Amino acid sequence: MKLLHTSDWHVGKTIRGASRAGEHTAVLAEIAQIAAREEVDLVIVAGDLFDSAAPSAEAENIVYRALLDLADTGAQVAVIAGNHDNPRRLRAVAPLLRLGQVHVVAEPARPDDGGVLELRTRGGTDVRLAMLPFVSKRGIVRARHLMSRQAFENVQDYGERLRTLIRHLCEPFGTDTVNVLTTHAFVLGAQAGGGERPAHLVEEYAVTAQSFPVSIGYGALGHLHRPQRVLAQLHYSGSPLQLDFGEAEQAKQVNVVTLEPGIPADVETVRLTAGRPLRTLTGTLEELSTVSVDDEAWLRVVVQGPGRAGLAQSVRELLGPGVVDVRVESPGSATRKRRLDHRSRSPREVFDEYLKHESIEDTRVLDLFGELLDEQGDTSEEVGS
Repeated sequence: MKLLHTSDWHVGKTIRGASRAGEHTAVLAEIAQIAAREEVDLVIVAGDLFDSAAPSAEAENIVYRALLDLADTGAQVAVIAGNHDNPRRLRAVAPLLRLGQVHVVAEPARPDDGGVLELRTRGGTDVRLAMLPFVSKRGIVRARHLMSRQAFENVQDYGERLRTLIRHLCEPFGTDTVNVLTTHAFVLGAQAGGGERPAHLVEEYAVTAQSFPVSIGYGALGHLHRPQRVLAQLHYSGSPLQLDFGEAEQAKQVNVVTLEPGIPADVETVRLTAGRPLRTLTGTLEELSTVSVDDEAWLRVVVQGPGRAGLAQSVRELLGPGVVDVRVESPGSATRKRRLDHRSRSPREVFDEYLKHESIEDTRVLDLFGELLDEQGDTSEEVGS
């Protein structure tokens, strides 16, 4: 049998406020085309379909349309909830999606209560798919544990609970079936992609690779945005788009996996081409004016030199509307830690010192500050009278 593994769509995510709905629509259509071309029997979406637990109507339309398009290829589609998804919202639409051959597990379930999906492929191969969505620590470590135990004990408790869940879900695996596990979790030792939620990438939310039994033919992991193999049978497919600038150098992909009972998985990576690349440019304004940029790229620009009012607009005029983030890197700015002493000085003097401290050379800013002070003084006098 053949399956396609994808995860971490994060539909609804913007890039510094700019919509990426068109990119998500395009890349999910590309994934459906790959599933059709490869004639896969099963598509696994390993969590984080949405970027928010309260997605917009536009985001929901993109996701549900994409899931049905995947099912239209003739494949069964299996979906688990990630830490960004709202389990209750997914559970609410699960009965409708099931009519389209899309199977959703929004919360951990026993093997005989939806936690293990049993399928027969078009070629007659029996498949057992264990599905474990993201498990929140709040459901395991209670307030009384935080007050009465050491931190490492709570870490061990979480890891042990996940290990137990994985073991129970894999118990129905047989020697004559294709055995697959999908879960949305942080496997200790794996590399983050750069756009994940940091709070869920610490040891308190980790499970060891040794927690996964050898009976798993392929482990379809979600949560980390960097594609990678953790163990021979455990893989993160990564996010389909470069979601933040920490992912700018990553090639995005899906995994197409061929499996037979008792035979090691044959994993082929298929490169995704839809979506705009993310780039970071660094230099002075003069240097940046000579740079040739890809009109399709989202740009983060680090301007070396003193800051001034209207700098971001000047950068956009130079490099185009793809500029979504402008930062100033002044000489020595990374090492300045000195606190400003404001005692016995006027607000204008303190603000002037602050501008020098931040290497902002623009007298207009100081003049505007003076006008604001004058307006504030006039208002105070009116209130007093």
